[in-house]
Amino acid sequence: MDLILIRHGEPDIHAEDLSDPPLTPLGERQAVATAEFLADAALDAIYVSPQLRAQQTSKPLVAHHGIEPVTEMRIAEWDYEYGTYVPPWINDDMSREEFAQRFNDMQTPEFHARVKAGMDDIITGNPGSTVAVVCHGGVIRSLIQDMLGVKNTSLGAHHASITRVAANRRGTRSLISFNEHHWIPTS
Repeated sequence: MDLILIRHGEPDIHAEDLSDPPLTPLGERQAVATAEFLADAALDAIYVSPQLRAQQTSKPLVAHHGIEPVTEMRIAEWDYEYGTYVPPWINDDMSREEFAQRFNDMQTPEFHARVKAGMDDIITGNPGSTVAVVCHGGVIRSLIQDMLGVKNTSLGAHHASITRVAANRRGTRSLISFNEHHWIPTS
């Protein structure tokens, strides 16, 4: 099976309510650009995080492919349990190393187990298929860390980028590409 992991577009981190921020206008353009980039992909299924930024990112892809998306709670970002988005600017006074450590500390073993269980079920439930998964940077990072057998990496995916993984039901997974984003508008 082929997994096409799509990170959500740019969220509005200046919204009054950060419990589940929507996409910015740029994030909406990024979502459209990614859907257009994947226009010729032969998708069999689309899974989406329940968080608004992922749901909004999936809309152009869903509209183009005419596939009813499946909302999968287990691919929600680590901040889902906190009930609020934790924007990067909250850590402006931290060094890159301090921020990376805090970010790693917030991604608990329970988060990683949740993501792994969700991805395992998506993979085993769609043998021989091509599946798009619209989710979050931390979710993609968790899956890649698990695949590579490493912890606390500083992997970061751009908004609306694509990461490709080949997988089988026996658990073998191969990273095909990480953080493809050459088509994404930046302004």
